[in-house]
Amino acid sequence: MDKKVKAIVTRAVPYRDSDMVLTLVSLEEGRLTASARGCLKPRAKLRYAAEPMNFGEYMLAGKGDRYIVTDCVQYDSFSPVTADIDNFYSACMILELLSKLSPEPQPELFLAAVRELKALAYEGKDGYASACDFMLAALKEGGIGLDFSVCADCGAVLDGDAVFSESGGIVCAHCATWDGIKVDALTRAYIAGEDRTLPEGIKLRAKRLLADILYRTLGVRPDGSYFKERE
Repeated sequence: MDKKVKAIVTRAVPYRDSDMVLTLVSLEEGRLTASARGCLKPRAKLRYAAEPMNFGEYMLAGKGDRYIVTDCVQYDSFSPVTADIDNFYSACMILELLSKLSPEPQPELFLAAVRELKALAYEGKDGYASACDFMLAALKEGGIGLDFSVCADCGAVLDGDAVFSESGGIVCAHCATWDGIKVDALTRAYIAGEDRTLPEGIKLRAKRLLADILYRTLGVRPDGSYFKERE
């Protein structure tokens, strides 16, 4: 059965001499697996369609869960992302999380990924900020919307340290439970978007914190290599 889907390539693995096995996350059907036959040949017509981050309308042939890419209308490759290592790592993390969280269609999360990849490629957005904003979007779509600027319990404006708990969300120190995770003032301010000019160490700490919250609440964890400081 043939189908047409709007999809992003989140993973591409070589297979045999010239094929690639693609993990696609589609707007309409969530995660799919498809073969791109002969795409590693130098003059392959669909070589671009097998590149990670490629966003386009994919034509697939097959049945069950076994598909072959027959054509692709490319919308964007987001290629400028590869010019900066931090942006590239953040884009890869976004793709990994999108794939893990999309066994079924997740339209809003799909659009959030496209939005962040576009911001990284063309709008000069910092990679750490994109990764954090995507994880916040993922938590929201998972039913765990977090506001790092206001206490979820008493409603007080947060201007210092905060605490996260699975039962209470983001709260002030006064409303915190004994088993909460402390969020220091600078990390909280970065995640809330109040100050995105902080040092790299704090940005990395913010990304780690959100990844930990994502794992605790939705059971999904990105690869640990995305949290290493680079010289």
